[in-house]
Amino acid sequence: MRLRDLTLEELEDLEQELHENGEQSNFGYYAKLINVYEEMYKRIVPLVRKDRAMYYHSLQYTKKLLVSYLVKYGTYLKMNKFKDDKIAISSLKKALSYEKNIPIAYYRLGFLYYKQGDYSQAVRYFQEVLNYHKLGDDPNFSLNQQQEFHAHMYLANSALYVASSTYEAMEDLPYSSAKMLPNLAFSPLYETLRDNEQFLKNHAFYKITNGNIETCSKDTCEEIAENGENNTLVVYFNDRENVLFFNGEETIITPGQANMIRHFLLSSKEKNPCTRITMKDFFGKTGTDGEVKKNTFIKSIERLRTRMKALNMPDIIDVKQYQGETAYYFNEMIPYIVLFRVDDAFANDYIS
Repeated sequence: MRLRDLTLEELEDLEQELHENGEQSNFGYYAKLINVYEEMYKRIVPLVRKDRAMYYHSLQYTKKLLVSYLVKYGTYLKMNKFKDDKIAISSLKKALSYEKNIPIAYYRLGFLYYKQGDYSQAVRYFQEVLNYHKLGDDPNFSLNQQQEFHAHMYLANSALYVASSTYEAMEDLPYSSAKMLPNLAFSPLYETLRDNEQFLKNHAFYKITNGNIETCSKDTCEEIAENGENNTLVVYFNDRENVLFFNGEETIITPGQANMIRHFLLSSKEKNPCTRITMKDFFGKTGTDGEVKKNTFIKSIERLRTRMKALNMPDIIDVKQYQGETAYYFNEMIPYIVLFRVDDAFANDYIS
């Protein structure tokens, strides 16, 4: 049955069903979720016109979910486990069609266009991100300090690339006035570009270990992933997929599982475990009690624990009761290294 033929209640049931079943196939999971949220949003808009007081909050909440999934998971719309830059660009632009003030979306667009060598587009989006970042309205989509600095660096480099290519094009013009251009020395410009590029490459990724945060290059990440220390879990969010490494074994995991592992390692302890309440942003719309359904939450964590056991590693996620809820936490049995790009949409959740 087509989504437009479902009632709003049936759409909510479908959304819950998707979350409960998880990312089991290789295709369509995030595309289906986003399509469901888009259809929900369309249904609620006319209801707001009829009764704003009753439906406005629901409309805003649904829009927030839709935008969040487009920004954080839009790159996986083609395949559940593999990133696609073209689809990411399309998804980020769609997110901005619903909400303009999303600094991290402009940042990601600027980075992706820079990566493609489209520097004029990169200039546009890095200028936008810095303008919206100043407003600071929504901490969920703001930039951390490292990202803000990188945005300035990328903007400067993009503008320098545009300037250098423009001057080179002017020198080839047939007009006599083009021959009258001042004899500009380009070597300082190219030196600046080279130095900036090297800085951005050297600080492209976060490397987080137990109690320590630093930045490093992609080459360093590859070296760590390929030659990790014994009995150390490496979680690597690379440019194509998300991979776990442990004692010479590796496995590609879904983005949802990768993000949950990162969250457990970086944001949970026995005294501060994760519950369905603290992790509700990983599970879309909430249940009738205002939070994630208990069964949905528990199933997702158990699937994650089963996936990690495939690496023959000890069970690093323990369970306990906490404030009347089933809670989980990283038990610190083994050391870890988490590697992800500075421009990651989730970075602000873990790096101030």
